[in-house]
Amino acid sequence: MTRKAALLLGIGVALGGCGSDDAGESSAGGGKGGTGSGGTSSGGSAGAQADGGTSGSGGGAGSGGGAGSGGVAGGGGDPNCTPSALYGKQGELWSATGRLREYAYAGYRTGNVAIPNVAGPVKSVSDFGATPDDASDDTQSFLDAIAGTASGVISVPAGKFILSQRLEIKKPNLVLRGAGMGKTILYFPKALGDVYGLTFNSAGQSNWSFSGAFLEIKGSDSGTKLADVTANAKLGDKTLVVSTTTGITPGAWVRLLMTDAAGSLFKALHGGHFPGNVAEDGGKQVFRFYSQVKSVGAGSIVLERPLPLAVDTSWKPELRAVSPSVREVGVEHLTFEFPGTTYPGHFKEHGYNAIQLNGVLDSWVSHVEILNADYGVNLGNCHFVTVTDVELDTNFDRGALVGHHAFTAGGSSELLFTRFDVQKPFIHDLSVDGYTRNTVWSDGKGVDLCMDHHGRAPYATLWTNLDFGAGTRPFKSGGSANRMPHSAAYSTFWNLRAAKPLALPPNDYGPLLNFVAVDTSATSVSSPYDWKLEKIAAAELCQPNLHQAMLEDLR
Repeated sequence: MTRKAALLLGIGVALGGCGSDDAGESSAGGGKGGTGSGGTSSGGSAGAQADGGTSGSGGGAGSGGGAGSGGVAGGGGDPNCTPSALYGKQGELWSATGRLREYAYAGYRTGNVAIPNVAGPVKSVSDFGATPDDASDDTQSFLDAIAGTASGVISVPAGKFILSQRLEIKKPNLVLRGAGMGKTILYFPKALGDVYGLTFNSAGQSNWSFSGAFLEIKGSDSGTKLADVTANAKLGDKTLVVSTTTGITPGAWVRLLMTDAAGSLFKALHGGHFPGNVAEDGGKQVFRFYSQVKSVGAGSIVLERPLPLAVDTSWKPELRAVSPSVREVGVEHLTFEFPGTTYPGHFKEHGYNAIQLNGVLDSWVSHVEILNADYGVNLGNCHFVTVTDVELDTNFDRGALVGHHAFTAGGSSELLFTRFDVQKPFIHDLSVDGYTRNTVWSDGKGVDLCMDHHGRAPYATLWTNLDFGAGTRPFKSGGSANRMPHSAAYSTFWNLRAAKPLALPPNDYGPLLNFVAVDTSATSVSSPYDWKLEKIAAAELCQPNLHQAMLEDLR
């Protein structure tokens, strides 16, 4: 095992119901040694769209341990294992222009370093007047602790703390740390709707159905423009011809942005199979790609990483600097608890929403338990963030479906969700939407897990080494008709299992999908959109976790 794979395992990477129709919902709106800086503009999105149908710990610091069972590092070490034709035994068959995108950069600081055990400076909420296990409201003490801690760790001791307002972190280098899941409990007796107002739009959708949380981490990026890209580039290329190289230096991080003016970028994200929606996304910079600069030449630069999509000058490609206002923020070793209430139903949520990150880079949520939530963890416009060892459950009978979203990735790239455990079914357990790209879901489990591809071009999502529990609804997905298909190109389903064989999604679910070592009774695929099925027994597959294999083989 290489150092990088071992580091990833060190952060706690091993194993761990989407029913009902859904509307077009919006999510909240590196390299060597990490990105150093980065980010995208902030701004959660709570806009309501027209409804549409569905298809088909430990105390203290650090990481490790956690929910789930049995993730195994990849790498094809067993000489008798069966390799995928897409990857080979140690990545020898992988190509940047093939069907598999690259996932070796997902997660905190591009997966190149472990989540840090931040030593300090440490301030305790007790220093600001918070007292656990009494009837007093501790909100002001927490607000004062956030305001009064420039950087380091805000420590929350064991016990239950009552909070009645939203907590916001808008600065970098800050960790909110408890004494452990089940030991430090943040209790929110009211919903966001009770505190800030509950309204419904003309479609009957609550203003808290799509975004907002009691802990919000908010960032932005000044995003100084560096250059226009002045020539087309192919998928897998590393060289970009630019209008100027002034201000671009080797080793610097840049982000490539592209705009979908006429729907052709949307079509490209779907491998040319589906038309774009100009009304939805025309004129917006919907594509973002982060890379370090390897070298600078006369009128061109060479990136460290291959392009995950072709570049066309009609999409107004440009390079911007990476300089986020918020990075290196962590939430760890805590329980978020809401009162026992019956879930009011889809789009009727009152706002028992736990954690939201928006416009944030190089950050993490680790070893967190969330009880009785409408919404668990929501990431919007985030990049290189790890969510690990997060458990969602109830201690009250909320109904057959217990909430809206467990986890969401929207408008983001290269996130890592790992070792999660969804112990009760949500309408949408694991959601990707809004041009989210190259996000990894690994080593997780759920009682009846579902992968919600919510439409609007979630591109090249990797689902690997997952236990779906009952396995009755693996591809149950939401999203309004104007956001379809559910998935963009190259979503990959790698080593998925359940108590019974998993049904594959409807044929129009998305183009260029890969199914490798999926426990399914299907022996072939009939979608006209170029799907690939490799029937390999999970026990024989060379790489149970493709993400870890790529860390080991491709970095």
